[in-house]
Amino acid sequence: MGESAERFFVITGGPGSGKSTLLDTLQARGLARTMEAGRGIIQDQVAIGGQILPWNNPEDFAELMLSWEMRSYRMAQGWSGK
Repeated sequence: MGESAERFFVITGGPGSGKSTLLDTLQARGLARTMEAGRGIIQDQVAIGGQILPWNNPEDFAELMLSWEMRSYRMAQGWSGK
């Protein structure tokens, strides 16, 4: 990998393990980030009265998560540095 190679990092862990705190700190230091798909989809579905929630419709929820993450990946490819 050369110096100009793009890097993506995946932060994972259980609820309450500090993922959001870490991401907020990295963002405050100038790094780009995306919103966590599951959280964003649940917030959106609740806001519109939608039924595509993991406890109601896990198959469609998984499809939405895949779409969200593909969009996030394409957006991240467009970011350069800070």
